[in-house]
Amino acid sequence: MLKFLNILFIFFVATIIHWICLLVFSSLGINIGIMLAFCLIMAGLLGEKAGYTFAFISGLFLDFFGNTLFGGYALVLTLVMFMFYIIQDKIDFKDIGPQIVVTFVLNIICVLLYGVLGSIFTGNFIWQGFKSLILGSAATGLLMPLLYWLTVKYLSFKPLRGDNENKAIF
Repeated sequence: MLKFLNILFIFFVATIIHWICLLVFSSLGINIGIMLAFCLIMAGLLGEKAGYTFAFISGLFLDFFGNTLFGGYALVLTLVMFMFYIIQDKIDFKDIGPQIVVTFVLNIICVLLYGVLGSIFTGNFIWQGFKSLILGSAATGLLMPLLYWLTVKYLSFKPLRGDNENKAIF
């Protein structure tokens, strides 16, 4: 139960950081994928079932406050987690280099998949611009090691760990 509450707290912190980044960077035309970064972190730290669940709930959170394609982000983040789990065995996601590169590439894929979903369901490709795509993906990739380190430090804090809990939370 303690592990579930820790993950719920991480989700809450992720939503706060997401909204702060929206407030700060939206005036510059940059969309940073903070929720994608936290989904990748949780996918790297937890099992597949918990990673998919975290990604789907994060996507629903983004869809709930968005104004187009309800369910689109939930589907896209779940598909991106599927891609991440395919390549996870081939990389060491605990190192800084792979974190930056994988997050950069998967953020670009996430934005493009969301655009394709928009063209399928609304007839228009949802595009935020090339500047937002590249700078947002680069910023997400560069923030990823810091977010990963903070999350690992938080989860490894002794009073927050349940001694009798295993890796699976669901």
